[in-house]
Amino acid sequence: MHQLTFDPRQVIRVFLIGVGGTGSLLLTHLLRLDQAIRALGGAGLHVTAFDDDQVSETNLTRQHFAPADVGRYKSIVLVERCNLYAGLSWAAWPRWVQASDFGSPVQVVITCVDSAQSRRAVHAAMLGRSVGYWLDCGNAARTGQVILGQLSGPVAQRLPHILERDPSMQVGEDDDAPSCSAAEALTRQHLFINPNVALQAAQLLGELLLHGQTATCGAFIHLSQGVRVVALPVPEGQVPARRGKAPKPLLVPAKIRARRPRRAKV
Repeated sequence: MHQLTFDPRQVIRVFLIGVGGTGSLLLTHLLRLDQAIRALGGAGLHVTAFDDDQVSETNLTRQHFAPADVGRYKSIVLVERCNLYAGLSWAAWPRWVQASDFGSPVQVVITCVDSAQSRRAVHAAMLGRSVGYWLDCGNAARTGQVILGQLSGPVAQRLPHILERDPSMQVGEDDDAPSCSAAEALTRQHLFINPNVALQAAQLLGELLLHGQTATCGAFIHLSQGVRVVALPVPEGQVPARRGKAPKPLLVPAKIRARRPRRAKV
């Protein structure tokens, strides 16, 4: 079991990098999670979205955009929508994330990018910075994965991140294959792989933030024959690095009291 390393009642800074096929859908789940945290007495999330891409007509089928959004930056469109809906002040940058963006602590970084090269660029920007968790989302034609990891601390006391779990991502360059937002992806990728990945990422993050702990640190999704989801358990034998008292969870399971047997009437 992995224990949350920060107080969920304080403002939780979240960087969402990439708001295309998976990221645009995940942002909606983050809005719902923010409202749940506030309802439980927390200060909620403050999300900053990064994406330098603009909405095109080919994005309308697979991503969370409308025809009126075509030509505008994806990050700005989606964050404006969330802010207007819930009265928030989330931020959007129509560019890629930079090392200077990590000047203040960030509790959760979520990557929804298309390539290993992009992941390595984000990893390089986070090195030496105060980042609590790295939640990476990726997918192929009919499969996807969600991996929750940490960057700092001894390996025995933290969750391995995506580049440590998959060494093949340490090498290689971007290729010419269509990204998740290309029109031909409709015939090369399952229409619902991105929604399934986004949902699993939100479920994992929600479990950690609301309950203060999680028994899993990832999930593998397969849509070849129905929907199959395999959870990735937290590594056995982990010794959590505790600093002071563990934060109290936002959502405490209700205690079920055993009913006393009724006395028989005489």
